Amino acid sequence: MAEEFTHDVFLSHSAKDKSIVRDIAERLKKDGGKVWFDEWVLKPGDSIPAKIEEGLERSRVLVLCMSANAFGSDWAQLESGTFRFRDPLNKERRFEPVRKFV
Repeated sequence: MAEEFTHDVFLSHSAKDKSIVRDIAERLKKDGGKVWFDEWVLKPGDSIPAKIEEGLERSRVLVLCMSANAFGSDWAQLESGTFRFRDPLNKERRFEPVRKFV
């Protein structure tokens, strides 16, 4: 059974890098990508862990926006550590670390 991807990219980042990552999200969206970006998806009252899990499950690529802030962020560490994207037998999903330049 083929998995149903609702997003092309899940952007994992530190909240401290939000403005830079927002620019990346907007560029990907402008280029036709379906982007899971927390401030576009999360609504008041949502279970954040459940929404993140759903976003990870439904995204083809996990992009970890690497920075000193991201390495200090519990959420970014949790998202980047997900086994779904690191499984070498899973050809439909990728993990892409991106080093941000400021």
